[in-house]
Amino acid sequence: MTTSDNLPAIASWSVPDRLKYAHELANAGLLPDSFRKQPANVLYAIEYGIALRVDPVVAITEIHVIKGKPCPSSAFMSALVRRAGHKLRIKVERDDNGNPVKAVATLIRADDPDFEFVSEWSVARAQRAGLFKQNDNYAKYTEQMLKARAQGEVCRDGAKEALLGLSYLPEELGASMNEDGSYVVTDATVQGSSSVREAAAAAQEVTGVVKATTKQLGDLAKLMDSKGITDKLGYIRDLFPDYEFKSAADLTSAQAAQVANAIGRGENLPPEQEPDGAPASEPAAAAPDDEKPAGGEHHPAASKEEPVDADIVEDEPADPKVLRDIGILMTDLGITPHIGTGSKKLNDEARFTWLSNFLGVKVEGSTKNLNYGQAQRVVAELKRLQVERAKLRNSRARQIGESFNRLGIEGEERFHDLSDLLGRTVMKADDLTHEEIDAVAELLEQALGSEQPRDTWDKMIHAARAALAAETQGEQQGGDF
Repeated sequence: MTTSDNLPAIASWSVPDRLKYAHELANAGLLPDSFRKQPANVLYAIEYGIALRVDPVVAITEIHVIKGKPCPSSAFMSALVRRAGHKLRIKVERDDNGNPVKAVATLIRADDPDFEFVSEWSVARAQRAGLFKQNDNYAKYTEQMLKARAQGEVCRDGAKEALLGLSYLPEELGASMNEDGSYVVTDATVQGSSSVREAAAAAQEVTGVVKATTKQLGDLAKLMDSKGITDKLGYIRDLFPDYEFKSAADLTSAQAAQVANAIGRGENLPPEQEPDGAPASEPAAAAPDDEKPAGGEHHPAASKEEPVDADIVEDEPADPKVLRDIGILMTDLGITPHIGTGSKKLNDEARFTWLSNFLGVKVEGSTKNLNYGQAQRVVAELKRLQVERAKLRNSRARQIGESFNRLGIEGEERFHDLSDLLGRTVMKADDLTHEEIDAVAELLEQALGSEQPRDTWDKMIHAARAALAAETQGEQQGGDF
């Protein structure tokens, strides 16, 4: 049983205050990718930090949200187990050339010092599990990856209660490590218990993609023809070597836009040659007599076809309507969330940072500086994100309903609880913002993960109600000020 003296200061804040704090902190550019612009993930880490008695920054730095599951770093997992009084030892066995062969992790519980929990992860075991194929880090950082696997396994087996639900390392949920130590999710097959596989399946279920439209594919085909690209599918496969395309119809809208952008930049284009090998600037055959210029001079015959639209609009100014759509979509997605004094500067910074990162070129000053092709790609990506967000919201809404059912909370009582929790009236599910619906889902899961779910949830609501009452009383005592 923890005491308030052991908890971080934020634990004494009301839930609405923690929600607000998470939303503001999510705008920090220094956050890891899994937390930046994702206040629900930030709140999740904060709540776990409170449960683990660590400050928010420690939780955010050491807890990674991978495929919807919070995962501790291996160093943090070690700290939790050792803080509980257990002994954890890790050693690496090497071959004659000094290459790692096996990592062995041993855990000795404080309450049972005569028994050793042991986990061994060898190169051979990792290869049999397909980990070297699924995750490049096993070849790059063999020793670290084997140690992490052995450590995670032995901690779960011997001291699961010390982890408080943080049972799996990022590597075990298919995450790959960047050079800076941050994690990215790969397509690796998830290893572990059925609950982990279910979490991965749920994550895949809410990941939406927007396929390229027939018009987009038609325009792309014309653009390829105009640039002399005869092996269209081969060109696409060269741009996306990690994907298997059976036809151009497999392209997403964003990928089709990337192909058009690559062609516009002149990437991997074939040399401009006529069929006989002569340069395109020279005619491959003599023009008919009635089409020869006077004086016997020979010039390349002009094409009788009209220019292809997709070939000439890439560098033209963006359509003002499209720029307006970009602004609306960015606000809807929370990319430009600021309001009030100073909001324009903050929103501009957020807008141009997002555009620069997505387009791979520096964007500043005004979105009017975008050309036609860039604006089209931006809209396609924002609409894709909008679809993903809607699917995620629907999935979260179903999760909330199921959680309330498990807690035995029905009908109007649900909305009374939500109103108390959020400090404002909630009459229907649509009243919740995207951030709030994520936060509520996470808090319900936290309650359901406790030993007494309904009591835990009721305590959350009571604490939120008391905090709101105290805040209201303070405002009334403050008079006109």
